[in-house]
Amino acid sequence: MASHSAHQCQRDSWAAYYASDNVATRFDGVVDALTTEAEIAASSAPADTNLPSIDGPLLSQVTHAIQLALESVFGKGGSPGTGGCKMPAALFTVPQDGVKEQSPLYYALSAGLDFAITHKVDLSNTQWASSAAARGLLEAVRLKLMDNRQLPLVKVHFGDDIPSEKRAMLGATVQSLGGRVVDSELDATHVVDNIEVRSGDGGDDWFRTLSKQDGRVLVHWWYTPDSYDAWMPAEPPYSAEPEEATEHNGPWYVSLQWVEDSGSFNEWMSEEDYESPNAANAAGNNAGGAKRRAHAGGSGEEK
Repeated sequence: MASHSAHQCQRDSWAAYYASDNVATRFDGVVDALTTEAEIAASSAPADTNLPSIDGPLLSQVTHAIQLALESVFGKGGSPGTGGCKMPAALFTVPQDGVKEQSPLYYALSAGLDFAITHKVDLSNTQWASSAAARGLLEAVRLKLMDNRQLPLVKVHFGDDIPSEKRAMLGATVQSLGGRVVDSELDATHVVDNIEVRSGDGGDDWFRTLSKQDGRVLVHWWYTPDSYDAWMPAEPPYSAEPEEATEHNGPWYVSLQWVEDSGSFNEWMSEEDYESPNAANAAGNNAGGAKRRAHAGGSGEEK
């Protein structure tokens, strides 16, 4: 299943992505507002505190470093016993039309800058992401997102045909990730069915394309977290056009493996990878998506 090679690919591709001028300019619309907030934070900080020069490249770099810190602290290879799970990668997406005030990424940057100023964390490079300060900065980001209702609460309902012992184990995993087990399907964001959808072909080669920018495509590897998504050259086997996004209505219907893999990676997994046949019965929803295999030197095989 997963994906040391895919994860290294992800790290390399995102470093190049955040270093690009095209991405840095997408932060221009929030530079003034975040500078004002930083000045307020600096006014109550120790006298020898240095206020960083806030611009698009710095904000792009901080966004990248936050995600590196999330993996270092809360990821599959992170420190044991830290508590909590990795915040969803979608919260840190940089929109093509620019970052807006009151967006999740804006709040994350606001909290990160405030913490960095008051705790003298040097944001001029990404080395802080693996330092002792990373956990404190991430907690500040989490609290800011929670205060502004940007962290969704996952509420899981288990199908009646799941054995009680299995249900107890899965319920403990849900709670360890900060989710809640609910008795009614009507109250759930996710309904777990007693089925398995992941076959033996694993997630290391199979992918789907999410978006396309500047001659590159954003690839999601099946059965790995969204935080493992990677930017790849838009050429075979990654030359397929992105699928059109469809609107999802109601709860997600997913397999047991969605909970198990979420616990393994300490991150809520992509629901599309684990949708059960019941998902197709929900109004307006289409289960799954195109699943293509990456063959070195060849075109993507679709499944």
